[in-house]
Amino acid sequence: MNLSIGLKTDRGPREGQNQDSISGVLIDGPPQTALLVVADGMGGAKAGDMASQEAIAVIYEHLIDKGVPSSGDVPGRLLEAITAANSRIYQKSLLSPDTEGMGCTVVVALVIDDVYWIASVGDSRAYLIRGQESYQITDDHTWVNARVKEGLLTLEQAANHSLRHVLDRVLGSETTIEVDIWPDDILESGDVLLLCTDGLYGVLDDSTIRNVILGKSASEAADALIQCALSMPARDNVSVAMLCAD
Repeated sequence: MNLSIGLKTDRGPREGQNQDSISGVLIDGPPQTALLVVADGMGGAKAGDMASQEAIAVIYEHLIDKGVPSSGDVPGRLLEAITAANSRIYQKSLLSPDTEGMGCTVVVALVIDDVYWIASVGDSRAYLIRGQESYQITDDHTWVNARVKEGLLTLEQAANHSLRHVLDRVLGSETTIEVDIWPDDILESGDVLLLCTDGLYGVLDDSTIRNVILGKSASEAADALIQCALSMPARDNVSVAMLCAD
Protein backbone atom coordinates (compact mmCIF):
# COMPACT_ATOMS: atom_id res chain seq x y z
CA MET A 1 0.00 0.00 0.00
CA ASN A 2 1.35 3.44 -0.95
CA LEU A 3 0.87 6.24 1.58
CA SER A 4 1.08 9.98 0.87
CA ILE A 5 0.71 13.01 3.15
CA GLY A 6 -0.74 16.50 2.66
CA LEU A 7 -0.17 19.30 5.19
CA LYS A 8 -1.53 22.84 5.19
CA THR A 9 -2.17 25.56 7.75
CA ASP A 10 -3.29 29.18 7.45
CA ARG A 11 -3.65 31.93 10.02
CA GLY A 12 -7.00 32.87 8.53
CA PRO A 13 -8.58 36.15 9.70
CA ARG A 14 -7.14 35.97 13.22
CA GLU A 15 -4.56 38.59 14.16
CA GLY A 16 -1.26 37.60 15.71
CA GLN A 17 0.51 34.26 15.53
CA ASN A 18 -1.03 31.17 13.99
CA GLN A 19 -1.65 29.07 17.11
CA ASP A 20 -2.12 25.86 15.11
CA SER A 21 0.82 23.52 14.56
CA ILE A 22 0.88 20.55 12.18
CA SER A 23 3.38 17.92 11.20
CA GLY A 24 3.61 14.68 9.27
CA VAL A 25 6.32 12.19 8.43
CA LEU A 26 6.55 9.05 6.29
CA ILE A 27 9.18 6.45 7.13
CA ASP A 28 10.01 3.78 4.54
CA GLY A 29 9.62 0.25 5.77
CA PRO A 30 9.58 -2.35 6.67
CA PRO A 31 7.27 -1.52 8.26
CA GLN A 32 6.07 1.55 6.38
CA THR A 33 5.13 4.12 9.02
CA ALA A 34 3.35 7.48 9.04
CA LEU A 35 2.81 9.88 11.91
CA LEU A 36 0.47 12.87 11.65
CA VAL A 37 -0.08 15.40 14.44
CA VAL A 38 -2.33 18.47 14.61
CA ALA A 39 -2.40 20.77 17.65
CA ASP A 40 -4.42 23.93 18.26
CA GLY A 41 -3.17 26.44 20.81
CA MET A 42 -5.86 27.62 23.19
CA GLY A 43 -7.45 30.74 21.75
CA GLY A 44 -6.99 33.70 24.03
CA ALA A 45 -4.45 31.91 26.22
CA LYS A 46 -0.90 33.19 26.34
CA ALA A 47 1.66 31.37 24.21
CA GLY A 48 -0.86 29.07 22.54
CA ASP A 49 1.45 28.77 19.55
CA MET A 50 4.30 27.69 21.84
CA ALA A 51 2.06 25.07 23.45
CA SER A 52 1.03 23.54 20.13
CA GLN A 53 4.63 23.46 18.88
CA GLU A 54 5.76 21.86 22.13
CA ALA A 55 3.09 19.18 21.87
CA ILE A 56 4.27 18.14 18.41
CA ALA A 57 7.94 18.15 19.41
CA VAL A 58 7.37 15.92 22.44
CA ILE A 59 5.12 13.49 20.56
CA TYR A 60 7.71 13.10 17.80
CA GLU A 61 10.43 12.61 20.40
CA HIS A 62 8.52 9.72 21.95
CA LEU A 63 7.13 8.05 18.82
CA ILE A 64 9.87 8.65 16.23
CA ASP A 65 13.16 9.66 17.86
CA LYS A 66 12.95 6.87 20.44
CA GLY A 67 12.07 4.35 17.72
CA VAL A 68 8.78 3.53 16.08
CA PRO A 69 6.71 1.26 18.35
CA SER A 70 5.75 -2.26 17.44
CA SER A 71 2.05 -2.79 16.80
CA GLY A 72 1.42 -4.24 20.24
CA ASP A 73 3.11 -1.29 21.93
CA VAL A 74 1.30 1.49 20.06
CA PRO A 75 -1.52 2.27 22.54
CA GLY A 76 0.89 2.49 25.46
CA ARG A 77 3.39 4.57 23.51
CA LEU A 78 0.68 6.98 22.36
CA LEU A 79 -0.46 7.42 25.94
CA GLU A 80 3.13 7.93 27.08
CA ALA A 81 3.82 10.50 24.35
CA ILE A 82 0.72 12.62 24.93
CA THR A 83 1.07 12.42 28.71
CA ALA A 84 4.67 13.63 28.37
CA ALA A 85 3.51 16.49 26.13
CA ASN A 86 0.95 17.50 28.75
CA SER A 87 3.61 17.52 31.47
CA ARG A 88 6.06 19.53 29.37
CA ILE A 89 3.48 22.18 28.51
CA TYR A 90 2.22 22.39 32.09
CA GLN A 91 5.74 22.85 33.44
CA LYS A 92 6.57 25.53 30.86
CA SER A 93 3.35 27.34 31.67
CA LEU A 94 4.70 27.93 35.17
CA LEU A 95 7.93 29.57 34.05
CA SER A 96 6.74 33.14 33.47
CA PRO A 97 3.67 35.36 33.16
CA ASP A 98 4.08 35.17 29.37
CA THR A 99 3.38 31.43 29.35
CA GLU A 100 0.87 31.25 32.20
CA GLY A 101 -2.28 29.39 31.18
CA MET A 102 -0.98 28.14 27.84
CA GLY A 103 -2.42 24.91 26.48
CA CYS A 104 -3.54 23.16 23.31
CA THR A 105 -5.59 20.40 21.79
CA VAL A 106 -3.92 17.51 19.98
CA VAL A 107 -4.96 14.74 17.61
CA VAL A 108 -2.53 12.06 16.45
CA ALA A 109 -2.67 9.38 13.75
CA LEU A 110 -0.04 6.63 13.70
CA VAL A 111 -0.06 4.26 10.72
CA ILE A 112 2.04 1.11 10.50
CA ASP A 113 1.70 -0.64 7.13
CA ASP A 114 -2.11 -0.88 6.70
CA VAL A 115 -3.07 -0.46 10.38
CA TYR A 116 -3.84 2.87 12.05
CA TRP A 117 -4.40 4.22 15.54
CA ILE A 118 -5.90 7.57 16.60
CA ALA A 119 -5.44 9.48 19.87
CA SER A 120 -6.81 12.86 20.91
CA VAL A 121 -7.29 15.46 23.62
CA GLY A 122 -9.55 18.45 22.98
CA ASP A 123 -11.69 19.25 19.96
CA SER A 124 -9.31 18.83 17.02
CA ARG A 125 -10.76 15.98 15.00
CA ALA A 126 -9.84 12.86 13.03
CA TYR A 127 -12.01 11.63 10.17
CA LEU A 128 -11.90 8.51 8.03
CA ILE A 129 -13.14 9.11 4.50
CA ARG A 130 -13.96 5.92 2.62
CA GLY A 131 -15.59 6.12 -0.77
CA GLN A 132 -18.65 8.36 -0.54
CA GLU A 133 -18.83 8.21 3.25
CA SER A 134 -17.03 10.12 6.00
CA TYR A 135 -16.79 9.04 9.64
CA GLN A 136 -15.79 11.24 12.55
CA ILE A 137 -13.49 9.08 14.67
CA THR A 138 -12.79 11.38 17.61
CA ASP A 139 -15.07 12.89 20.24
CA ASP A 140 -14.98 16.62 20.94
CA HIS A 141 -13.91 17.29 24.51
CA THR A 142 -16.16 20.32 24.89
CA TRP A 143 -18.71 21.43 27.45
CA VAL A 144 -21.58 21.23 24.96
CA ASN A 145 -20.63 17.76 23.69
CA ALA A 146 -20.65 16.50 27.27
CA ARG A 147 -24.16 17.92 27.67
CA VAL A 148 -25.26 16.18 24.44
CA LYS A 149 -23.99 12.85 25.79
CA GLU A 150 -25.95 13.48 28.99
CA GLY A 151 -29.09 14.14 26.97
CA LEU A 152 -29.34 17.74 28.16
CA LEU A 153 -28.76 19.29 24.72
CA THR A 154 -29.64 18.18 21.20
CA LEU A 155 -27.04 18.27 18.43
CA GLU A 156 -28.87 21.24 16.93
CA GLN A 157 -28.82 23.13 20.23
CA ALA A 158 -25.14 22.32 20.72
CA ALA A 159 -24.21 23.57 17.24
CA ASN A 160 -25.46 27.08 18.09
CA HIS A 161 -24.76 27.21 21.82
CA SER A 162 -22.84 30.19 23.17
CA LEU A 163 -20.48 27.81 25.02
CA ARG A 164 -19.82 25.50 22.06
CA HIS A 165 -16.12 26.43 21.94
CA VAL A 166 -15.47 25.87 25.66
CA LEU A 167 -13.06 22.95 26.07
CA ASP A 168 -13.26 20.62 29.04
CA ARG A 169 -9.99 18.80 28.30
CA VAL A 170 -6.73 20.26 26.92
CA LEU A 171 -3.01 19.65 27.20
CA GLY A 172 -1.22 21.77 29.78
CA SER A 173 -4.04 22.83 32.07
CA GLU A 174 -3.49 20.19 34.76
CA THR A 175 -0.68 17.94 35.92
CA THR A 176 -2.49 14.87 34.56
CA ILE A 177 -4.56 14.32 31.42
CA GLU A 178 -7.09 11.77 30.16
CA VAL A 179 -6.28 10.66 26.61
CA ASP A 180 -8.72 9.05 24.18
CA ILE A 181 -7.06 6.23 22.21
CA TRP A 182 -9.01 4.32 19.59
CA PRO A 183 -8.26 0.64 18.87
CA ASP A 184 -6.35 -0.27 15.75
CA ASP A 185 -8.24 -0.47 12.48
CA ILE A 186 -7.37 -1.39 8.90
CA LEU A 187 -6.79 1.09 6.09
CA GLU A 188 -8.24 0.11 2.73
CA SER A 189 -7.04 1.27 -0.65
CA GLY A 190 -8.57 4.67 -1.39
CA ASP A 191 -9.05 5.58 2.29
CA VAL A 192 -8.19 9.05 3.59
CA LEU A 193 -7.35 9.93 7.18
CA LEU A 194 -7.98 13.61 7.88
CA LEU A 195 -6.87 15.45 11.01
CA CYS A 196 -8.04 19.05 11.39
CA THR A 197 -8.64 21.90 13.81
CA ASP A 198 -12.04 23.43 14.53
CA GLY A 199 -11.13 26.24 12.15
CA LEU A 200 -11.93 23.79 9.33
CA TYR A 201 -14.95 21.82 10.50
CA GLY A 202 -16.42 24.93 12.12
CA VAL A 203 -17.13 26.37 8.66
CA LEU A 204 -17.30 23.25 6.44
CA ASP A 205 -19.75 20.42 7.05
CA ASP A 206 -18.74 16.78 6.67
CA SER A 207 -20.21 16.36 3.18
CA THR A 208 -18.37 19.43 1.88
CA ILE A 209 -15.10 18.20 3.37
CA ARG A 210 -15.58 14.81 1.71
CA ASN A 211 -16.50 16.30 -1.67
CA VAL A 212 -13.49 18.63 -1.67
CA ILE A 213 -11.13 15.72 -0.96
CA LEU A 214 -12.46 13.16 -3.43
CA GLY A 215 -10.33 12.62 -6.52
CA LYS A 216 -7.39 14.71 -5.33
CA SER A 217 -3.91 13.85 -4.13
CA ALA A 218 -3.14 14.41 -0.46
CA SER A 219 -1.32 17.69 -1.07
CA GLU A 220 -3.95 18.95 -3.53
CA ALA A 221 -6.77 18.08 -1.11
CA ALA A 222 -5.05 19.81 1.81
CA ASP A 223 -4.66 23.00 -0.23
CA ALA A 224 -8.24 22.82 -1.50
CA LEU A 225 -9.71 22.35 1.98
CA ILE A 226 -7.89 25.39 3.33
CA GLN A 227 -8.95 27.55 0.39
CA CYS A 228 -12.55 26.38 0.72
CA ALA A 229 -12.58 27.19 4.45
CA LEU A 230 -11.04 30.64 3.87
CA SER A 231 -13.72 31.42 1.28
CA MET A 232 -16.61 30.69 3.69
CA PRO A 233 -15.02 32.84 5.28
CA ALA A 234 -12.98 31.16 7.99
CA ARG A 235 -13.20 32.58 11.51
CA ASP A 236 -10.04 31.07 12.99
CA ASN A 237 -6.68 29.52 12.17
CA VAL A 238 -7.31 26.61 9.80
CA SER A 239 -5.17 23.47 9.64
CA VAL A 240 -5.28 20.01 8.07
CA ALA A 241 -2.98 17.00 7.98
CA MET A 242 -4.11 14.14 5.80
CA LEU A 243 -2.96 10.75 4.66
CA CYS A 244 -4.10 8.98 1.51
CA ALA A 245 -3.77 5.21 1.06
CA ASP A 246 -3.52 3.89 -2.50
